[in-house]
Amino acid sequence: MILCRTHVFVDVIVDRVSERILSVTAKKEPKFYTRKEAAEILHVTLPTLARITKDGLLISKRVGSRILYEADAIDEAVKKQVVFKYRRA
Repeated sequence: MILCRTHVFVDVIVDRVSERILSVTAKKEPKFYTRKEAAEILHVTLPTLARITKDGLLISKRVGSRILYEADAIDEAVKKQVVFKYRRA
C-alpha cells in the first residue's frame, strides 16, 4: 500500500517537472551569431562566410547595419559537418 502511494507521488512529481521544463523551453528565443562568431564556429574566413551566404548555403538576417546568423542554422551545418572549401577561380 505504501509502495503504491510512493509510486503515484513520484509520477506526480515527474509530471510537474516535465511541464515546467516544457514551458521554459517553449519560451526560448532564437539565438543569433554575428559574422565573426559564425566564421569562428565554422572555421572559415569572413570572405568565405560572405560567399556561403551569397550562395544560399546559410541564411543571414540583417538587423540595422548588422548581419546575424541563426544559431540553429550554424549548429545544423556543424552537425552535418558541411565543408566549405575555398574554390579557385
